[in-house]
Amino acid sequence: MFARLLLLFILVPLADLLVLYGITQMTHWTTTVAVVIASGIVGAWLAQKQWRSVTTRIRDQLVQNNIPSGLLTDGGMILFAAGLLITPGLITDLLGLSLLIPKLREIYKKHAIHWLKINLKVQVQKMQRPAEDPDVVDGEVVSTSQHQPQDDPVQAIKH
Repeated sequence: MFARLLLLFILVPLADLLVLYGITQMTHWTTTVAVVIASGIVGAWLAQKQWRSVTTRIRDQLVQNNIPSGLLTDGGMILFAAGLLITPGLITDLLGLSLLIPKLREIYKKHAIHWLKINLKVQVQKMQRPAEDPDVVDGEVVSTSQHQPQDDPVQAIKH
């Protein structure tokens, strides 16, 4: 797993640099900068719009006592998209922008759920402690003093 993450953290920025360099070679460096700025502006606007839409729908589902599991997944994907848009580069910007388009996000969600069903195994185990565990102390707190109204500052003010 570490090797895959290491490759991801090395190869994706390198690929982004190569794309930016290629665009600069074909056009001018100002065009490359303009494209990066434009993708950031469009991405920020779209992320904010999608975030508001999803949080409103989550709130509506919670008011109706429904569990908004699909919407929570959408919210996580929108946050991930925003993180990709913060990362400089056009490859990450394009992936982030695609996550902000609801129809494409549904496709990504289906693939992610399919992958999780295949690769994630969940086990639930009930933990039981032994009946005579020497590290566990069961107890009860009992007050031995009688409560008198004058000891209570609120009661003293009232009298």
